[in-house]
Amino acid sequence: MKLTIASSLLLLDSYVSAHGYVQQIALGSKLVNAWNPYKDPQKKPPVSVITRHFLDNGPVTDDMFLTDAITCNYGAKGAANNVPVNVTADVAAGSKVTFFWTDWQSDHPGPIMTYLANCGGSCEKFSGATGAVWVKIHQAGYDASLSPPWASKRLPEQNSTWTVTLPSTVAPGQYILRHEILGLQRTNTNGSLAQFYPSCHQITITGSGKTALPKGIALPGAYQPDDKKSIFLEYRDISATNPYTAPGGQVWGDNGWTDQQNMNAKQ
Repeated sequence: MKLTIASSLLLLDSYVSAHGYVQQIALGSKLVNAWNPYKDPQKKPPVSVITRHFLDNGPVTDDMFLTDAITCNYGAKGAANNVPVNVTADVAAGSKVTFFWTDWQSDHPGPIMTYLANCGGSCEKFSGATGAVWVKIHQAGYDASLSPPWASKRLPEQNSTWTVTLPSTVAPGQYILRHEILGLQRTNTNGSLAQFYPSCHQITITGSGKTALPKGIALPGAYQPDDKKSIFLEYRDISATNPYTAPGGQVWGDNGWTDQQNMNAKQ
């Protein structure tokens, strides 16, 4: 079953000012609804969304990012983490994808990252919690030439939207598009207090591309609380002369791998 387009725009939720989640996604010219953890669990019949259901607007933190909670967030109430859904949405390779967050007003300085994982067939049968399957396709961390320099702090100035571009040569098939914010506001004395806000969205990439995703990283596994370049650090010490490196390794795209730390994320 494929979800093609949302019937209407959702109003921006205003449940919190401290945390947030992706509530809608524009896949090229198509707008689809994501999972709403406060409204959707009560709906009858159950909603069909491309987002793997998650618990609430809070972070994966307190060392829980060493577990499968980091893959696609905590599962919905009473459910396991990272449960596949039975729908995907079509999007052409090379398309722009815009994530519409709830009104993000959090004082959580840190990077914003986006990954792809090939489901190897149907995403209904793919977990993503094992193996080096996650390939980073976009990131933005600390850019001293911008104000504010932290990507997550710029999100509110972009109407809580974040735009990335899918690789244009990637082979067609079903994939998980994973998007997250990392908050570093508590990591100066304990890296396990890092706050991750991941979400996973099942898509079907169309087109005539021939390129398979390369080997990526494992989630859980790649994020470690003792990582002094990316997680266990004092964010106030980051500067133009003391640059930040986002976790998860390099970014991959049509031109191969790159160490570029700050990619454009505006529509």
